[in-house]
Parts: sequence; C-alpha cells; structure tokens
Amino acid sequence: MKISSESRPAHDMLVSAFDREEDEGGEQSGRWLLSYADLITTMMVLFLALYAMQLAKHSEQAIRTQSLAAQAQAASAPAARPQAAARALLASLDPLRERGEITIVPVAHGVEIGINAKILFNAGDAALLPDSFGVLSRIARVLAQVPNGNILVEGHTDSTPISNARYASNWELSSARAGAVVRYLVERGVEPHRLAAIGRADNFPLVAGTDPASRALNRRVTIVVQY
Repeated sequence: MKISSESRPAHDMLVSAFDREEDEGGEQSGRWLLSYADLITTMMVLFLALYAMQLAKHSEQAIRTQSLAAQAQAASAPAARPQAAARALLASLDPLRERGEITIVPVAHGVEIGINAKILFNAGDAALLPDSFGVLSRIARVLAQVPNGNILVEGHTDSTPISNARYASNWELSSARAGAVVRYLVERGVEPHRLAAIGRADNFPLVAGTDPASRALNRRVTIVVQY
C-alpha cells in the first residue's frame, strides 16, 4: 500500500516508538541475566569458602593427631630406660634377697624393697642396729645409681599398741624408723630431694594374724622406688 506524503510523518513516529519499545524490552530481558550471574558467582564464592574452611579443619585435626602421636612416642621412648634401671636394681640386690634379708616385689610404676624390722631395730626402738649397715649400704649404692624417680621409705609396725616416754603410738614409732632409714640413705649418697619418710603404723599389715610370726612379718620398712 502506498503511503501519502501527508501521512508519512505519523508513520515515522509510530515506527520509532515501536523500535524504542523493542530496545527497552530487550534491555529489560537482559538485566535478569546479569543478576543471575551475580547470584551464581556469590554462591560459588560461598561454597569455595566453606570448602576451604573444611580443608583447614581437617588439616588442623591431622596436625593435632600427628602431634599427639609424636608426644606419645617421645614419652614411651624414655620409659624403657627406667625399666632397664629397675631390672638392674633387681639384679644388683639379688644376693640380699637370696639370703632372705630383703624382699623385692613389683608395684605400680616401680618396685618395693622390703626389709624386716628385726634386721634394722630393736623392739620398740628406732635406732639402727650396726648389723643393718651392710644391707642398707648395699641398697644405698644401688639407689644412688638410679638417676630418676622418687623413693618412698615407709615404716610399718605390728598391731601391738606402744606408749612410752619416747613414742606415744605406733604412728610415731613407724615415722621415726622411716626417718632413720632416710637419713642413712642420704649419708650414703642418695639425693635428698628424691626421698620421703612415711609412717604407716599398723594400717598396712603384710599378713593377717596376731601370733608372733605374723607380727614379726608386719614389722618392717619398705622402700618404694618409683619410675
């Protein structure tokens, strides 16, 4: 159809308006793609951050596990040395044990050396007998060679009550006997800071019974060597 010259301006205006609407519609239809791309990028960054945090957490746990394993290995390695020293202790004192002058038994984290009180003291007294010096000197030499570990010297009495001008009870007597042994060990070269004197009275009997043989076994001094 042929358009007259009079109606051409109106036609041009209509075409221009239509093209402008198409351009605006195209721009609007493209804007959501930009928003969508921004959302995808943000989510990707978020997931990457979460992944990095998870990797860091696992890495920290792995380092902690390795550190604990290394500490356990380092702690177990030196433990062999005190155990070897304890075996040497048993071997060095074996002649005394064979003669029945002492007993040696394993305890938690160490060994216990038991000495019958009749070798060490007169009845009701805490002064060391001269006959005990040989036994105690041998024990002191061995203990001085063991470099580590506390040494607990414990005095034990039987259940017969004691009360005199010097010792009010078995507590005082057992403590005095433990103290006498500690002083002797220090004089023979055992380090003082490793030693402790403990009075047990009759609270930890070795055997049950009140007959003379049982009371004699319960009167003793024990030396607990810890490692």
